[in-house]
Amino acid sequence: MPREQIESKLAELHSELARLDKVDPELSDLLKRVDEDIHVLLDAEQPRAEETSRLMQRLEELEAGFAARHPQLEKFFQELIAVLGRLGI
Repeated sequence: MPREQIESKLAELHSELARLDKVDPELSDLLKRVDEDIHVLLDAEQPRAEETSRLMQRLEELEAGFAARHPQLEKFFQELIAVLGRLGI
């Protein structure tokens, strides 16, 4: 169930981003890396602590960046972080 929630939140986030006029390329690149990191962790049997730490750091950077430039997207990051937390990430 949590994997489906994560996939759903990522899909919602990408959908909302598509509606924005312009997204900072740096934030867009960071989001792409976070998306890839999440899928690597979801596919791993036992994620390594350094991978989860790096992912959470990137998510926090994204949340801060989008909160400042696109406050309507901040809730997606908060929800995604919460779902990952329930997975133990």
